Amino acid sequence: MKQIGLTLWVIVMCIGLFTNNVAAFFIEGNISFYIDPNPSAVLYFPAYPLIQASAFELTGHALMFAVFTYLLFKNIPRFTLTLVISILFAIITELLQPFFGRGADWYDLGADFIGINCVLLFFYIEKISARSSISAPKNN
Repeated sequence: MKQIGLTLWVIVMCIGLFTNNVAAFFIEGNISFYIDPNPSAVLYFPAYPLIQASAFELTGHALMFAVFTYLLFKNIPRFTLTLVISILFAIITELLQPFFGRGADWYDLGADFIGINCVLLFFYIEKISARSSISAPKNN
C-alpha cells in the first residue's frame, strides 16, 4: 500500500513539475504539456535576484519534495539512500523541465533540497528521541 501512495505522489509531482502552465493547473485544473525536443540553453539555471522568484512555486517545490521524501522514507527507511534518491530525483526533474517549456532554476532546486532535508531532519530527531527514551533510566 505504501508503494501505491509513493507512485501516485510521483505522478502528481510530474504533472505539477512538467505541466506547461502551473497557474492554470492550480487555478483552473488545466493540465497541458508542451514538449520541446531542443530546449534553449537560456532555460537552464538563469541568474536572477531571489526577490524575483515566485514564493508560490518555491513553496510548492519544498512541499512536493517534502512529501516525496516522507513517502520514500516510509518505503525505504534508510537515511542515506532516501537522501540520495530524493536529491537525484530533484536534479533530474529540474533538468527535464526545459523539455516541457519550463525553466530549470537554482531556487527551485534549493527549495527541493529544503523540503528533502526538513523531512529527513524530522525522522532523524524522531530516531534520536526514540533511542534516548529507550535508554533513559525510569524513575519509580
